[in-house]
Amino acid sequence: MSPSIAILSDIHAILPALEAVLADIESQGIRELLCLGDVVGYGAQPAECIDLLRARNFTAILRGNHDAYAASDDDPTNVSPDTLKGIHWTRARLSPEHRAWLGALPLTWQGGDCEAVHASLPHPENWDYVLEASAAAWHFRHQRQRVCFIGHSHRPAMFVEGEDRALDLTSIESIRPERKQVINVGSVGQPRDKDNRACYLISRRDRQDVSWHRVAYDLSAAQSAILAAGLPMKFAQRLAMGK
Repeated sequence: MSPSIAILSDIHAILPALEAVLADIESQGIRELLCLGDVVGYGAQPAECIDLLRARNFTAILRGNHDAYAASDDDPTNVSPDTLKGIHWTRARLSPEHRAWLGALPLTWQGGDCEAVHASLPHPENWDYVLEASAAAWHFRHQRQRVCFIGHSHRPAMFVEGEDRALDLTSIESIRPERKQVINVGSVGQPRDKDNRACYLISRRDRQDVSWHRVAYDLSAAQSAILAAGLPMKFAQRLAMGK
């Protein structure tokens, strides 16, 4: 097991962001990689993102809700018309083999004293959000390991068992050895914390800490690809806003 692992999530078919993040990880000499899902959805390069991930030696790639939507022939009932349009476009853009690969991705992962899921552990396929301490408290009841890494909300966050709110994040946060923690790694392709740079997390097992890393990428190229594909304009606009 490597001393450090880079964890990324919510790529959402934004290839320039994924390429920039993988280059940043490589520059730091980190070889172990984990992806928490939502490889596709919203962006215009889903097949390219899948192929790039598959070419790398990831410890695991998990299934997110947009991966599940792309793999299925059934339409979700709880999404906006624009999101549904994006789902239909993504299905048409992917090969049957790509869609089968997405549908076969696991929902959870465990390694050492850590585990991971795209959304939340109590019911992984319900795609519930962990946005507040009350949701984290419910999550801790189902968490078997000391640390659980999540994505889904596109917002970096860290909840500690017994605390009544999320931590005010600093650049590096120590893992609390005596309590459970649920840690959101942020989003590569669709950040929603008002910072439009790609976000990922590094967990240093040898130092028992985590750090979030922001990486600038070619936003205009990603926006141009979305518009050229005929996807909804707001998918391109929100990239610049980081929300």
